[in-house]
Amino acid sequence: MFYGQRNAALETQERVPWVAPDDAEGSDVDVSPLDIDSDDDDPTYVPDEGLTQDDAFDPPNSRARKVNVVVPQAMPMEEEGEPNPKRSRADEWKKEDIDIRALPNFIHQKPDYLREPYEYFSQFFTTELREHIVYQSNLYSRQKDVGSNFHMSEEDLMVFLGLIVYMGLVPLPSIVDFWAVKTRIPQVADFMSRNRFKAIRSSLHFSDNDQAAASQDRFFKVRVPFTKVTREFLNVPETPIHSIHEVMVAYKGTRAGNLRQYVAKKPDKWGFKLFCRSSVDGFVHDILMYQGETTFVSHHTMLSEEEKAMSVTSKFVVALVNTIKDPRNSAVYADNYFTSIGLAKYLRSQYGCRYVGTARENRVGHPPLTSVKEMNKKATQRGTLDYVSSDGILVARWKDNSVVTILSSDVGVEPMGTVERYDRAAKKKVPIPCPSVIQMYNNRMGGIDKSDMLTHLYRTPFKAKRYYMRLFAYLLDLIICNAWILYKRDCLALQENPKPLKDFRLDISNWLRSFKSSTFKITRNSLGTRDFALPRRG
Repeated sequence: MFYGQRNAALETQERVPWVAPDDAEGSDVDVSPLDIDSDDDDPTYVPDEGLTQDDAFDPPNSRARKVNVVVPQAMPMEEEGEPNPKRSRADEWKKEDIDIRALPNFIHQKPDYLREPYEYFSQFFTTELREHIVYQSNLYSRQKDVGSNFHMSEEDLMVFLGLIVYMGLVPLPSIVDFWAVKTRIPQVADFMSRNRFKAIRSSLHFSDNDQAAASQDRFFKVRVPFTKVTREFLNVPETPIHSIHEVMVAYKGTRAGNLRQYVAKKPDKWGFKLFCRSSVDGFVHDILMYQGETTFVSHHTMLSEEEKAMSVTSKFVVALVNTIKDPRNSAVYADNYFTSIGLAKYLRSQYGCRYVGTARENRVGHPPLTSVKEMNKKATQRGTLDYVSSDGILVARWKDNSVVTILSSDVGVEPMGTVERYDRAAKKKVPIPCPSVIQMYNNRMGGIDKSDMLTHLYRTPFKAKRYYMRLFAYLLDLIICNAWILYKRDCLALQENPKPLKDFRLDISNWLRSFKSSTFKITRNSLGTRDFALPRRG
């Protein structure tokens, strides 16, 4: 069937909006028998008739898979909250640059000494959170089976976390391979038996299922760990420069309903969509978990009535700016998904916060700039710049390999710099003029991308049917990466060389595994790999 015919056929089919189940039976089935945890089949899910779904995506290759296709809920486009065209035309645009005082430099307080990696980790993965997970996991095992004799202690949890952190450093095709005869890894197999590991992973839980029905939060299953950890992230000093961007937590399963999103341009195209705010060095401070209409109800900040009337993308930014400690000495950098001239004006007037972001042509009002169509002509040379400003907000359009429109209330076009681009005629790189606002945007926008890169270097393996386990694995990786960034800040203040992330993660794993009970049986096959003496016989 041709693509056009297939799309027409799909449009005639009735689409049923699927949602994440709220009951224990609907979302707590563990991993498949192929991955060693559970033999239970996942039950049929009942769609929520009250949920609306606009312009949903057609999942690719839906013909090849004979499964119930879960159609992800489409992200709403920017419609509300845009400036009135008539009012925008009346703005007094002038051909002049903006002159804004520079933000203060970030100075990290020098510590008395350099802490151990596990101390940075414990600052975010607190004792309160550990006790909560242990209690909820034991409760969940009773909810599944009243006669179950499963019990997990805090030490068991720590060893379990130490094992999965180590597994992220030494990945194998399957979890069982860490205990298999031919592929046995003593750093894992010597600290916990395979059956015990399976039992803990099957019962790991974070919230009471009996309270799920009363909650509007579709991420109820994992909300408590995210809330507690984010609270600790917010206590860490922030840089004056912040970046806001979306993060995709990879998940290809179909058991999360339309919580699972599809973004074609992301490396992880299928997964959960989170909107994060980070410092310029990649430290993530706040997380907004996208779940449709209840996204902002479930977040720990409250929007005003005026903010609730804004467009969805503007509300993402406002909700994350709400938690900045000193917004009047801060600037937010974001991409064209969020940027609008109405958002920049609102942040400046209500929060005193500056904003810089690339923009789509229809979201900057109607400034008298050279059109994108005109700039795209071959006669227009690379490096061509046109800009105007109004009331302290700059809109600039610059031609690189493509035309870039940028909006700024923080940095102007001066001083002009240069960037090197390859010239086919000259067969070499040649300098072209580049405004300061473009250079600053490129240097300051990458905070979330850096955090995303670090969490992907050594990703914790957590394959399970329970969709929220993938989110917990991401949270664990994010804790380690944030701890490493904070550790690097201390090293820079003390003028010491920091450890690489791999060694830092390995030190945390060693500390977590040190909680192993001394009664665990040690096999003679691992004598040559242990770093402590075994007790003598007799």
